[in-house]
Amino acid sequence: MDSPVQLPGIRGLKFTLVAGLTLLTTDALFAQSAGQNDVDALKTQMNQMQRQYEQRIEAMEAKMKALESNANSGSILNTRVLTDADGKEGPGKAPAPMLDESFLKSLTRNFTFNVYMRAGVSFNGSGGAQGNTSFITPDNYVGGGRSTSRLGNENDFYTELSWNQAHILGDSPDLADVSFRATMQAFSSPQKTSAVNTQTPGAGVGIVEGYVEMKNVFKSAPEVTFWGGQRFYDRYNIDSEDYFWLNTSGFGVGVYNIHLGPGNLYLAWLGNNNDNLNEATGFNGASGLSTFNKQDTVGNLYKQTFDVRYKDIDIGFGKLSLVLIGNYIKGDTFELTKSDIFGVSHTGVVKTQDQYGIGGGAIWEYDFGNKSMLRISGLWGYGATDFQGNIGNQINQVEGAWINQISRFEANRSNTVRNLNGRSADGAWNGVSEPFVSVNPVNHASEALATAYFVWNPVDCFALGVWANWEYNDQGFQPVGITNNINGSNAHVNVTGGSRNIVTVGVRPVYWISDNIALQGAAAFSYIDNVRVDSGSPAFGRSGQTGIFTIAPTIKPKGGFFTRPEIRLFATYAVWSNSLKGTSASGGNPPYNGNTNQGWLIGSQMEIWF
Repeated sequence: MDSPVQLPGIRGLKFTLVAGLTLLTTDALFAQSAGQNDVDALKTQMNQMQRQYEQRIEAMEAKMKALESNANSGSILNTRVLTDADGKEGPGKAPAPMLDESFLKSLTRNFTFNVYMRAGVSFNGSGGAQGNTSFITPDNYVGGGRSTSRLGNENDFYTELSWNQAHILGDSPDLADVSFRATMQAFSSPQKTSAVNTQTPGAGVGIVEGYVEMKNVFKSAPEVTFWGGQRFYDRYNIDSEDYFWLNTSGFGVGVYNIHLGPGNLYLAWLGNNNDNLNEATGFNGASGLSTFNKQDTVGNLYKQTFDVRYKDIDIGFGKLSLVLIGNYIKGDTFELTKSDIFGVSHTGVVKTQDQYGIGGGAIWEYDFGNKSMLRISGLWGYGATDFQGNIGNQINQVEGAWINQISRFEANRSNTVRNLNGRSADGAWNGVSEPFVSVNPVNHASEALATAYFVWNPVDCFALGVWANWEYNDQGFQPVGITNNINGSNAHVNVTGGSRNIVTVGVRPVYWISDNIALQGAAAFSYIDNVRVDSGSPAFGRSGQTGIFTIAPTIKPKGGFFTRPEIRLFATYAVWSNSLKGTSASGGNPPYNGNTNQGWLIGSQMEIWF
């Protein structure tokens, strides 16, 4: 319990007032002999004095409470001046926090800790470890893929740990309201041979958020909030797919909650830098760039994002948000080393022009109450604007376009398709510098997105999530690959279109058998009309479908679709069309990388956030 702050002399003043009133009362009793008029006058004077003293006491008590409030406020700047060796306040001594009870309480009173974590283990339908297998839609943008349904279909250990400190300067209306947030991210492979993680390909730890927010900068508009640093910036996702379809997160500065007309204005300038023009990992580093590159005039490529949003517009039946995003990447000339589709290594001088992009759209949300909502969105972008802050998408386009040019050249030089061991029928240019190539696919690219996400909590014992989305992408160039029998002499080079469509629909119901035991499941379907990745598989240039079905007995509290934690067992069955055999639809890993078109994952998982 906090100790009250005592003003000097308050208690003594009270005793003095009581004594004074007692004396006045005594004098009044003796005054009866002097006549009734004198008594009445004395009573009137006494009442006036009593009211004055009461008013003074009330004023001093109010001041005392204000001082108590300040002493116990959330400020971590309860300071005293440092003293010199003689115990005197020396000149130039800086203030330092007082290591007293109020300081320690200020650290905990406005401190919060947030966690997201998932961890699990499973085996495939043949009895082996899940490994890196997950059933995903091939070709999400230029490479990789996204989950059609994530329930019982995740293959990693992943966590985000966030520290938040609010009211750093205190909560006085005369001060700026400052807060800070930092988030650490950690992930690893689920492959384990003992109690410790001994095999962790792709493991990593890093800081993904570190930023300051300041409100009450303008006293006339205290809600206007400035921020600076690195952050997850106003992301939108479909949780059941783990699909962040609008995510311009990065380093930068911004301001939001600017009340303007019927909505609020959000402004941000963000940056994402990357030097991963390389053939080795596709992640950090620059192993593919020449160590002596005189052509490089810019340095690491840098993607700038200008993000403008006008949000929370009340239109009577829900709220509307408008999005406008522009992007810019400075072009450069550099040397690049990669292998073509035949496995032949090439080094060439590659030039890209300045890359521009612009796009936008609208997001509509309706709150049904009881944690139920419907969100519908539509976005379109051109050039470098793909509604992602990640510059890796544009780098993959540049690399892919350059390799496709060389692959076409190599294919045209030979009357027969070279074997997959990297040897050419008439000699490859392996190790020889290629001609100068200008590659500018990004400014011809385009992206369109439409999403719908419905979360329904009609009663305590039932909840439902439904999602649907369509994504169109044109990467700005035609990819080249090998199709048909890739292991024999009848294999041939094929060129497919630069655009593709992915359509996904799914449903995830949850039914509580008791307060903390539920049965949930998921059924999802996806369709792709043109596989542009997996250039070494028969699926290249073709269309296909994937279906995923999961049942998961779960321990989780009642309260709605998003209540956590969850401890669940699961069984997931996936089936895909014959045209997608051997592609990333099956994770591309044994035992589903051959001629099969179906598979299982069986296991357990924990998921928590708070």
